[in-house]
Amino acid sequence: MTPILQTESTVMGFLPDALSCVVTEERNGIYELELTYPVSGSMFSSLAIDKFIKAKPNDKADNQLFKIYEITKPINGIVTVSAEHISYALSHYPVNGVSGSYTASQAISALLTKANSKMIKLKS
Repeated sequence: MTPILQTESTVMGFLPDALSCVVTEERNGIYELELTYPVSGSMFSSLAIDKFIKAKPNDKADNQLFKIYEITKPINGIVTVSAEHISYALSHYPVNGVSGSYTASQAISALLTKANSKMIKLKS
């Protein structure tokens, strides 16, 4: 499958010029994407930090979103794009003040509510 470049809500285009797209997924470990792309590629100017790449991590899984966190300087006309799975998004924001007895779905909902309110405060 061809990787897809997008913002949070808008597909910007396919990345058919990608030279390679490898997802590393380790149990209880990293879940990251590494894409090599030529500077002559049709979507090169659209590649940027905090954009997303949608790709299949393996033959059996559905497409997953990976957020770009690094783009190397070109070497021989090729850049390496590193992206982490979107599940990492909340790992940089500690959430305090959630306590009580919850079912699993209620606990996740409470955490997400706290995390969303914290992220809104950070953006303000």
